[in-house]
Amino acid sequence: MTTGIQSSIADLTTETRSTSGEIPPPLVGASTTIVGNHMYVFGGRLVASRQMTNHLYILDLTTLVWERHLGPPDSAPPPQPRYFHSTNIYNNSLVIFGGMSHAHRNSATQGLCALDDLCLFDLETLSWIYPQVSPSIFTPQARYAHLAECAHDKLVVIGGQDMSNQYINETNIFDLKLSAWVQGGPVDQQYGAYRAVAFCPLPINKGNSPLWPQSDNNSDIPLCMYSNYNFADVTRDLQSCRPFHDHPVSFKDHSDDMSGTLLPPGLRFPSGHLLGHHMIMTGTYLTPTHRSFHLWALNLANLVWVRVDTGSILSSGSWNRGVLHHDQQKFYVVGNRDRDLLEDYNHRQINFDHVAIVDLEAFGIYTHPESTCAPIAQELGLSMLNEPNMADMEIISTDRKSIPINSTVLAQRWKYFADLIAADKDGKTNQKKQQKQQQQQKQQHLQQQQQQFQQLQHYGKRLQFTETYAVTLAFLQYLYTDHLMTAQQHQPNILSRLLILAHMFDMPRLIQLATHALHQILTISTASMVYETAALTCRTALQIRALRVMINTRKMLQQQQQLNNTKSSGSSPPPIPAMMTPSYSSSIHSTMMDDHHNGPQTPVSLVSSSSQQHYHPFQPLSPNEPHQNLRRLAQPKQYDVPDMQQQQQQQQPTPRATKSGTVGQYNASFLTRQRQGSFAQGQPLPPNMDRPNIGIRF
Repeated sequence: MTTGIQSSIADLTTETRSTSGEIPPPLVGASTTIVGNHMYVFGGRLVASRQMTNHLYILDLTTLVWERHLGPPDSAPPPQPRYFHSTNIYNNSLVIFGGMSHAHRNSATQGLCALDDLCLFDLETLSWIYPQVSPSIFTPQARYAHLAECAHDKLVVIGGQDMSNQYINETNIFDLKLSAWVQGGPVDQQYGAYRAVAFCPLPINKGNSPLWPQSDNNSDIPLCMYSNYNFADVTRDLQSCRPFHDHPVSFKDHSDDMSGTLLPPGLRFPSGHLLGHHMIMTGTYLTPTHRSFHLWALNLANLVWVRVDTGSILSSGSWNRGVLHHDQQKFYVVGNRDRDLLEDYNHRQINFDHVAIVDLEAFGIYTHPESTCAPIAQELGLSMLNEPNMADMEIISTDRKSIPINSTVLAQRWKYFADLIAADKDGKTNQKKQQKQQQQQKQQHLQQQQQQFQQLQHYGKRLQFTETYAVTLAFLQYLYTDHLMTAQQHQPNILSRLLILAHMFDMPRLIQLATHALHQILTISTASMVYETAALTCRTALQIRALRVMINTRKMLQQQQQLNNTKSSGSSPPPIPAMMTPSYSSSIHSTMMDDHHNGPQTPVSLVSSSSQQHYHPFQPLSPNEPHQNLRRLAQPKQYDVPDMQQQQQQQQPTPRATKSGTVGQYNASFLTRQRQGSFAQGQPLPPNMDRPNIGIRF
């Protein structure tokens, strides 16, 4: 497979769009936050005039139109202008703390100071709120470029710097319900926005994750800090603590627990976001030969890093800041696709002219379906399905097998079935009235419905379902439990049919469950079937992921064929790529697995036992069409096949150690130039931000 095709597949996961309206000017140190379907940009320093602002810009993520927020005359004014502050989400409000500002509110030139104030922006009323903060011995030191995280109705502030450019080695906790600082303590690391992120793992990540304490108490939610520094020979640290439980706070080191085929390089001004079982980390990656915006994902269950390859889009242009849209499970990166990243980074400049949108589900990163009832309730549902005495109807599969069903249960869980029953009742009630009105069109429609349900009653309420017995039973198991919980339901061919049924009958819950299950079973042997099903049901992310598996498989087969040809010719074989692990290379010699699953059948519809009129306008596939699957080259539970060509390209600029490693090959002359303030192509890359005017030290 050619590199061009590889790039095109990667580019399918990311799109670039232009914004319009009142686009914010280029800013330094502004905060970007997404809540609902809007992005909020607050504060920052203007690049051109160096003037600090307290402007709030709102981007509609549907139309991508910017609007500057101006409150009504009688509302509270916006807070003091600032930059390198923190903005977090609490309930339906933005919580803003600290930052750097002018010593005097109306000053625009001299005299800078750090802030320790806190204010909220109500997203419902679009108004500023200034809580009355009670005096406390735990009031934090004024700071900027700090980390902050919201959890348990509390705001935790970690690290940052003071006006002497010194790191502040303390953490403080603000109770958002009491409006008071309730706790404080020291930290033994230097944490700042230039090189670290903070996050609180969600309860769904609990399981056996090393980040979680052994206690089952939910109040023990840990606070985690990941930091990278020493960019020439990057060091990675991962610490966790329990600030809501331990006094004083103690830290646990997980740095050596992190692993992965590739580890993230040193990213500047990183940001961290939680989605499902992953922490998404993004930031600017700069070396003498490479400059781009990177996305990485840390699996919180096993602390394994994975690179999110977005193709060529983020490899050019100036992309500056990324924000997670949790509802859409997409990542928005703001920037300018025509500017130079290094030039903007030297000025710490954030642009807002374009957005790049990354579909994270295409990489297997998404929110897993939540359970809607306890396991005992699911078992009760299955027992009801297996109890004929509770049935008042029968459903007949295409292979003439009958399953007793309860119409009340189906009507509650399946809207299409409920509408069908309601149409029958309404038709009987209004039959005489409709006949008297002599409205031909409505009468014909009524007679069709009436004929169908007369036939239904004639045969003792027996329904024919145009699926096999196995698929019909799995579908009924879902309707009775609201889950996919049986081995029957998780067979690949049955999952495929369940997703098609869910798409046809517009069943969002079943769509989510079936899509998730297909993500989990995606292997080399199932990739072609998953691809076809995803294409039929418009599940683009799942389709792209399956396509990547098939393309990577072909690459591996071609490489192995070249290796075999070289051996047969008697010449010395080329070195096996680093990503060709023993499990991959040995499995190449496995036999072809012809997983002839049951192909798509006739269109899914609900009809009477004698009528074959379809209720849904769906075009079927060719019946009993076998699928020729690819070779099984990986373990059944492996989610994806590494792209060897991609990994080879990434080995040069990315580290491979667990805690520290070398990014690329650096010689002494380059390190000397870097210490002296020079950078690639003779452009300066100062380690500090415009230091005496800005007063920030990194």
